[in-house]
Amino acid sequence: MKVMTKKFLFILLIGLFLLGVGQLGWTEKWQPYQFKGNERFEYKIIWNENEEPVEITYILDIKIDPEKSQEGAEVYEVSYTTKGTLTKDKLGQETAFGLWGAYGISLNMLVINPAYGFFFSQMDLKVGEKMSFFGAGIIKVTAMEEIAGRSGFVCQLFNPEDEDKMLAEWVIDPELALPLSSKTFGDDGIEGEIELIEYVQY
Repeated sequence: MKVMTKKFLFILLIGLFLLGVGQLGWTEKWQPYQFKGNERFEYKIIWNENEEPVEITYILDIKIDPEKSQEGAEVYEVSYTTKGTLTKDKLGQETAFGLWGAYGISLNMLVINPAYGFFFSQMDLKVGEKMSFFGAGIIKVTAMEEIAGRSGFVCQLFNPEDEDKMLAEWVIDPELALPLSSKTFGDDGIEGEIELIEYVQY
C-alpha cells in the first residue's frame, strides 16, 4: 500500500510539473519600448479635437549605423516622421516643432501611459487573465485580434470603482516594442487612438 502511495505521489508531482510547464508555454509577458533595432513602425493616429477627428500618420524608423561609437557600441539612426494637415489659422509657433504641438497631443500618453508599463511587465498575457493595477484600474485580457498582419492580445483597462467603464484598450503583440493599437476613452467615447499600418524588419 505504501509503495502504491509513493508511486501515486510521484506520478502526481510529474503531472503537476508538466502542467506548470505547459501553462508557462501558453503565457507571455510584455515589456514595452524594448526595441530590436533595424525596424520601422508606421501608425495611423486619430485624435478627436472639438468633436472633429484629425488623422495623422506617424512613422518611427530605427536603422543600425555602420559606424560604431568611440566605445565600440552599436549606433542606431532614429528618424521620426509625422504627416497631417492643418488649416491656415493653425500655422504658427507650434507648427515649427511638430504636429503634436499644433494639436496638443501627448504621443507617449496616447501610445501607453508610462505608469502602466511596469504593470504589463508583471502580467501574464493570456485570454481570460485579469489583474488589478493597485487601485489605478483593472485590466482584462479579453480576446485576440489581428492588425497589420500581426496577432495581439486585446487588453482592456476599466475603472476600479466601475468595471463597466472602460478607460483604455491596447492590442499587444509581445514580440513588438509598441502596441498594435491603443485607444483612450473619455465620458463621450473614444478620445484618441493609434493603429499600426505596417511593421517592417530590415
